[in-house]
Amino acid sequence: MKEYVDLYDNFRNKTGEIIERRDIVPRGLYRLIIHVLIFDRKGRLLIQKRSKIKKSWPNLWDLTVSGAVSSGESSQLAASRELFEELGIKYDFSKSYPNISVNTGFRIDDVFIISNKNIDLNKLKLQKEEVSDAKFVSLNELIKIIDEKEFVPYQKDYISLLFYLRNNSNLFVND
Repeated sequence: MKEYVDLYDNFRNKTGEIIERRDIVPRGLYRLIIHVLIFDRKGRLLIQKRSKIKKSWPNLWDLTVSGAVSSGESSQLAASRELFEELGIKYDFSKSYPNISVNTGFRIDDVFIISNKNIDLNKLKLQKEEVSDAKFVSLNELIKIIDEKEFVPYQKDYISLLFYLRNNSNLFVND
């Protein structure tokens, strides 16, 4: 089944153009991607191991959930859909805003963070085509996994920022 995504301008306005998900995004335009991060009460991040049959970064660890926002879909709806499809977790993002949006050149990544959520790993329903394993890790453990080249190649500073944002909505230093 073909999947389609909307294209956006640099102000995040839909252009009215739609492409297949696998197509290259034309220069100067963007597509939306979502990431959902789940942190437990100990501040550890739930990460997933990508299936060995994935086209991009097979068998590497990744953030809790990531996925393309389908044509006609909001980031919130995509976050709820992807979280349920990949891990079997129901969560309503309809009244949530992304904790951070990052422009990465040809895509806009919306990141939703769920903090202080304890999840029984044995109760996850992993989507076999997408996910082969899941576990909780601390920031130090995750940096080690990145250094060992066993994680999707995110910048370590970006990962550190995501850990920082899990419990901090204020970016200013308090006097």
